[in-house]
Amino acid sequence: MVSNSVIVSMFVTIILAAAGILVPFFTVFWIARKKETGSFGSLGLGVLAYFWSQFLLPLPVLFILTRYTGFMNIYNNDKYYVVYLLITAILLSALSALARLWCVWLMNKRTPSLYRAICSGLGFAVLQVMSIIGSYVTYIKYANILNKADGVSALTGYLKSANANITDADIDKIIQPITSASITDVLFEGINIIFVIIIEVAFITFIYEGLIRNKKWLATLICAGINVVFSFLTMLFSELSGDKLGLVNKGTGTWIYNVFMLICGLFAAWFVYGAVNRYKAVIKEGPYAHYAYFEKKDKE
Repeated sequence: MVSNSVIVSMFVTIILAAAGILVPFFTVFWIARKKETGSFGSLGLGVLAYFWSQFLLPLPVLFILTRYTGFMNIYNNDKYYVVYLLITAILLSALSALARLWCVWLMNKRTPSLYRAICSGLGFAVLQVMSIIGSYVTYIKYANILNKADGVSALTGYLKSANANITDADIDKIIQPITSASITDVLFEGINIIFVIIIEVAFITFIYEGLIRNKKWLATLICAGINVVFSFLTMLFSELSGDKLGLVNKGTGTWIYNVFMLICGLFAAWFVYGAVNRYKAVIKEGPYAHYAYFEKKDKE
């Protein structure tokens, strides 16, 4: 049985995730529409960049890594799970940094625009948001089935009809998180995806300002390093109470993860807010005034 309050919180999380992309994007589009173009193109480019950096390119890299016995020993041995997380963080963060630089360079190589960079950052988070929305739409559907008189058996039959190879253990892993979900945990997932969106925008904003200062490769390298730390800690904290690590109980692990995301999200929001204010201060003088602003800052 899944309580109505938990189902409502699932709807709220879906709304938060969608609003996290739509509200800032259309806000930027409305502000920039009379002076700048390319908001929708930048958004689409961000989606494409995320796809090739997180799904397309990692596949051949992982295929090569699996040819090495040392990597497979790390992958198959839970003792080295933290090392596996670190390797994953380094790989995906390096590709992410290059993808962000690609977005910024392609959309700003003629006329610089922080607003287009922000749209690319939002695009970088679109597939992550769609994953959250898709998951909770499915959870709501399953919850409604579970709340019927023959809930568990009905959901079991539904899942087996959709996938003949699914086992009872697999079904238990699907049902247990839904029936044990709390309002707080569900809502925090919606809040955390908003923090993820802000962090993605902060990363691409950092690279954009590096491009404006003629330090794009240094900015990309720094961004990749910060991203490695962020990604590694995100995966580590999310697994603290999991089967692989099991260092703390679920409640403590969730609390640590949520606090970490809150700190990172607030810091990213502060950085983006400062970048927007810097941009607004010079854009009135023309699109290229941003270059002059940072040249003056660097000389000072």
